[in-house]
Amino acid sequence: MKVLMLCNAGMSTGMMKIKIEEAAKADGADIEIAAKSFQLLDDYKAEYDVFILGPQVRFMKDEIQESVGEKPVIVISTQDFGMMNGKSVWQQIQESVK
Repeated sequence: MKVLMLCNAGMSTGMMKIKIEEAAKADGADIEIAAKSFQLLDDYKAEYDVFILGPQVRFMKDEIQESVGEKPVIVISTQDFGMMNGKSVWQQIQESVK
């Protein structure tokens, strides 16, 4: 599964990316996560299966959902982001693809 994490500049999500990867690998999942600026979505949306938004760009959810069609778009809660709760975000990703 390929996941694209979107934020303002594609930099503040680096630690969260690692935490999600750790949680996914603990479950034996094959996952690839990239972090990019939401401004680059059109360049990458065809390559990814799931899109996760950092809390700072949650206001973009509807626009991004429209852009990616039926693919899941998840907003990371401020609490999960602040606590770097990759396990919770990984669970949300799994639920979104069922």
